[in-house]
Amino acid sequence: MKISKFNPGEDKTCNIYIIGEEGEPCIIVDPGSNDNDFLDRYVDKHHDGKILGILLTHGHYDHIRGLVSLKHQATVMCHAEEEEFLVEPSYNGSGWHDEMDEIVLDEIKPYLLSDEDEITLGNYTFKVIHTPFHTRGSVCYFEEKEKVLFSGDTLFHLTIGRYDLPTGSSRTINSSLSKLMKLPDDTKMFPGHGPSSTLGVEKAKNPYLANLR
Repeated sequence: MKISKFNPGEDKTCNIYIIGEEGEPCIIVDPGSNDNDFLDRYVDKHHDGKILGILLTHGHYDHIRGLVSLKHQATVMCHAEEEEFLVEPSYNGSGWHDEMDEIVLDEIKPYLLSDEDEITLGNYTFKVIHTPFHTRGSVCYFEEKEKVLFSGDTLFHLTIGRYDLPTGSSRTINSSLSKLMKLPDDTKMFPGHGPSSTLGVEKAKNPYLANLR
C-alpha cells in the first residue's frame, strides 16, 4: 500500500493521507486542506484525476476544510453520528475562529457508516472501528491485509485526542481504546496529527493504554 502523507504546516489542518499506486485511482483520508488546489493538482498528476472515495475519521474543520474547494468528485464517508458536523460550524469548529469562514458542506451527501462496517475501495477493504470520545462519531479505519490503521484524533504517538470539545466524552475513552488494543502489534498507525507509529509501540509506551494492557 502506497501512502503519501501531507501536512501544509498550518494550524488549521491535519495529516492528510492519499492512498494509491502511481497512475491508479486513489483514496483520501481527512482532506484537511486544499490550499492552492494542491490536492486536486496532486490527484491529477499522480492518480489520473480519479478518487475512489474520501474517508473522514471525524468532522472537525481541520479534517474537512479541503472539501470546501476540492474540485474532484468522490463519495465522502463518515460515521452516521458525525453527519451533522459537516453542516454545523459550532460542531466542526469553524465557528470558533473569527478569521475563518464557517464551513457548511450542505451540498455533500455523505455515505454514512456504522461500527464494524467494511468498505471496499479498489484493492483495499477498510473496517470501520467506532471510537467515540474525541467526537461522538469518531472512527478509525483498519486495513487488515496491509495491517494499516488510520487513527484520526483517537490515538496519537504516545498520547490521545482531547475530549473537551462538543460531543466529546471522557467516559468512552477506555472502551474506544480497548478496540484498538485487539489489533496486531505490527499494525502501522497513521494518526491525524504528529508522527506515525505502530500499535506495538503504543501498547508498550503510550500511558493512555497502560491500564488496558
